[in-house]
Amino acid sequence: MRILKRDRRATLPRIAADFNDGASTSVSVRTVQRTVINMGSQSRRPTRVPFLTARHKALLLSWARQYHWTVDDWKHVAWSDESRFQLYRTDAYVRVWRQYH
Repeated sequence: MRILKRDRRATLPRIAADFNDGASTSVSVRTVQRTVINMGSQSRRPTRVPFLTARHKALLLSWARQYHWTVDDWKHVAWSDESRFQLYRTDAYVRVWRQYH
């Protein structure tokens, strides 16, 4: 449980490898899975959080109105939020451990 609280994105094979490093006994991934579930945790997809709040949007709008840009001016802006890039790891299979009640 200490490992899950320290790193909620820890995978079962990594938890099993942590136990097996330097230990005299070997623990399987399935044993770790059963133990984690019996302790009251479950693996879930992380919740998505909106990137812009209403306050952020209002600040952006006030900034845009401050400079009195025309539509033609805005056409020359490169928007960084239109494309998403992952350089080092994919988040397609990211899961987090949560306590259930």
